[in-house]
Amino acid sequence: MKIKENIHIIVFASVGFLILYTFLAPRSLSTELQLTPQWTTSIFQENQGTGNTSATQIPFQLGQNMGYFTQDGQITMMESYPFHATISPEYRATYAPDSTRIPVYQVSTPVEAGQPDFYLEGAGFPFFADDRLYLFGPGGYGVSQYSKEEGKLWQFEHAAPIVTFSSSEAGAAIGYADGTVFIFSSTGELVQTFEPGGSTYPIILGTALSPSGNQLACVSGIDQQRFVLTQQRNGVNKVVFHTYLGKNQREPVLVQFSKDESMVFYASGTGIGIVDCTLLKTKELPLKGNILAIEECNENGLICVLTKDSGRYNIYLIETNGTLIGSFGFKAAAAFINVTDGDLYVGRDTKISKIDLTRK
Repeated sequence: MKIKENIHIIVFASVGFLILYTFLAPRSLSTELQLTPQWTTSIFQENQGTGNTSATQIPFQLGQNMGYFTQDGQITMMESYPFHATISPEYRATYAPDSTRIPVYQVSTPVEAGQPDFYLEGAGFPFFADDRLYLFGPGGYGVSQYSKEEGKLWQFEHAAPIVTFSSSEAGAAIGYADGTVFIFSSTGELVQTFEPGGSTYPIILGTALSPSGNQLACVSGIDQQRFVLTQQRNGVNKVVFHTYLGKNQREPVLVQFSKDESMVFYASGTGIGIVDCTLLKTKELPLKGNILAIEECNENGLICVLTKDSGRYNIYLIETNGTLIGSFGFKAAAAFINVTDGDLYVGRDTKISKIDLTRK
């Protein structure tokens, strides 16, 4: 049940910031969820670089600005960039479209250092996932994985362009425009080639490889578009569940496993689909806008979903059983969400806010 539309920028107001679960869902529960504001800070605050660098560094990217902040609201690094950038909890990089040698900085390296920690030797577009470094080649047909110590670890190219990419501790999955998914181990070995099929026009619009590598999920095809879940049986991923979607999506979509791999989430075209990977059952919830991010809050049995509908962002709070608790929204040019240690962090243009999520 959604909060009333007239609450527009509830996570950024200086007063009236407290949201109680009582207003989100009137149903009777043994506990209620309370959203309590902790702080709001500007990414341009003057104390940047003076925070506790031994604390957890949470990455952010808002418009043409990126950096790190701590759980107590200190901006430990902020950098503006003219073209493109990528950032993870471990590394960051800025680059131009014609870059042929991309400088990479570790989280602990300040902007003022000037000298990068190392380079990605090659042209293309970098993507960082935690401590894993990837470089997509010009034209979008291939990808390489790098390490700080050894440089390029492996490379793969295909005849069709890449549409979607997923990385986990177990390896990587690459979805191509011709409807093929290539699955790689953490060492770059090609484990399996998979073609979901079942649609008039084959294309992989979204894919996810589970943390263990034992499960793969994807949204594929146009005209009878469907979600497909595979699980590893005798060393081979086999389809164990699929469902057709009610709406054809024609752009890359988000697919994501829960950290414990018990569930997988996917953009259904009209909202979010949640699949129980054991019972092999799905539940769909209607949401407004395109799904941009899904963050788990295991401490409270929640997932937080960020969507964008034109110039409006919405944040939905959903129980892991598929029950929508509530939502709130705001207008912004850029936004992000992050959940760390049970707390929700919301970024909006040049502000970041911390919200405590507590069941009482």
